Amino acid sequence: MKRFFALLFTLVVFGFSAPKIVVKHPWIMEPPPGPNTTMMGMVIENQGDEADELLKVKTDVAKKVELHKTVMKDNVAKMVPQHSVVIPPHSKVEFKHHGYHVMLIGLKKPLKSGDKVRVELIFKKSGKIELEVPVVKMHHMHH
Repeated sequence: MKRFFALLFTLVVFGFSAPKIVVKHPWIMEPPPGPNTTMMGMVIENQGDEADELLKVKTDVAKKVELHKTVMKDNVAKMVPQHSVVIPPHSKVEFKHHGYHVMLIGLKKPLKSGDKVRVELIFKKSGKIELEVPVVKMHHMHH
């Protein structure tokens, strides 16, 4: 019986002190004619009691995928590559045009509004989360 309670205690302690990642409203912007690059946005919510970290984003439709953050310096917006993005407990981080976002670089095929793209998010603690992300025209993006 003692073992049972020790196990139950362990499950309760670790069960409640973990991150709980939920991805909402993912989108990929339909690229304009010309550039072979586009961006992806979403809201990553951590409903858990422990921070997590988005380490990497993968998709087969781009040669390279990078995490970026737009920062203002001397009234000029600059995209700064990020090694990872921390998602604090009980909070959300929005990936959007001005702020954090995911750059899809070197598109391997044209992306049109209405297409669906398989994307994999890799978190330090929560592991892989697979998404099917809609391609949308710029004015349909969630803000």
